[in-house]
Amino acid sequence: MRIAHFSDCYTPRINGVTTSIQVLKQALEEAGHEVHVFVPNYPKVAPEPGVHRMASMYMPLQPEDRMGVPWPPSQVKALFGQRYDAVHVHTPFNMGWLGWSKSRLQRTPMVFTHHTLWEEYAHYLKIVPIKVGRWVGRQLCDFYFQRSAAIVMPSQQVADSLVGSRVKRPCRVIPTGIRCQDLQGGEPQVVWDELGVPAGTSIFLYVGRMGKEKSIDFLLRAFAEYREQGGEAVFVLIGGGPELAGLKNLSEQLRLGESVRFIGYRTRDRLKNYLSVARLFLFASQTETQGLVLLEAAAAGVPVVAVKASGVNEAVENNGSGCLLDPGDLTGCVSAMKRLVFSHEEHARLSQRARVWADSFSAREMGRKMVDLYRSLGA
Repeated sequence: MRIAHFSDCYTPRINGVTTSIQVLKQALEEAGHEVHVFVPNYPKVAPEPGVHRMASMYMPLQPEDRMGVPWPPSQVKALFGQRYDAVHVHTPFNMGWLGWSKSRLQRTPMVFTHHTLWEEYAHYLKIVPIKVGRWVGRQLCDFYFQRSAAIVMPSQQVADSLVGSRVKRPCRVIPTGIRCQDLQGGEPQVVWDELGVPAGTSIFLYVGRMGKEKSIDFLLRAFAEYREQGGEAVFVLIGGGPELAGLKNLSEQLRLGESVRFIGYRTRDRLKNYLSVARLFLFASQTETQGLVLLEAAAAGVPVVAVKASGVNEAVENNGSGCLLDPGDLTGCVSAMKRLVFSHEEHARLSQRARVWADSFSAREMGRKMVDLYRSLGA
């Protein structure tokens, strides 16, 4: 099959949507399919086979992101002159609209993956009231819910909350797959050298966007309490975002000093180095559709301490790949940290189970299910 994917999120922006598309593209290509990805262009991005960069401009309120525009005409003409067996849209903005237009004009079945609870990101529209922003987010997604031949949900819990109320079209739950081998075999010494800490130092890890919706302030407060109770570790936070400066200020207010390190983005080949030394992975987001980074941590054998939430509950096997806490349970979070640091037996058990758990979310299986979906739509 020839499959066209459309997304407003892609490299060099590193997030769950980008990772999902990259993993799916590779899985489909390994199965013998031809994949084309249409995304916004970024300055100084190296060409990538099968990836078509459309002209773009900075988003007014999110300078990290780019907004794709249907330009230049020659590239748009080339796009609409090609035929694809299926169109797959991953975001509801400009590139998503381009995908829908292609699907409609060519009369090709369109699949929409609901990667993100966009209404929960309304606080980034700073000049728009929160209620209005959430309404806009819902309307954007509902446009695709109503016009797609099928909807893909990354988790059953998200599907249960939407199917029947907002989603009337056929729906499939297909979690984003992971390539476990890409997250294993890191080099610990690289991390010790980068951080300037003694080998064997306990490392707590967070990977993701530095955004309000990720509740990283809760993790910092829990870590501060852990240290107040005599615990020793270095909390490393990988990623960037609009709350980075505020989180650094909070860390200073909590007097965490060098025990907290905000180190910015890391490529996937460097991320596995940090996973190789992490004692545990901390996560408190309440807005996930799947929680892909939790599965990636599990693939590296890193137990997760996370807050119960939609998407997260299916990415973490409670008391298996990690520990799930009630929202706001700071005492429980600190207790889990201490248990996984001081009980080597408990840590070893969860680490071993985490790898087994991650294996059940293979990229190959995700690719197979997606191909079955495309074919069921007549592709």
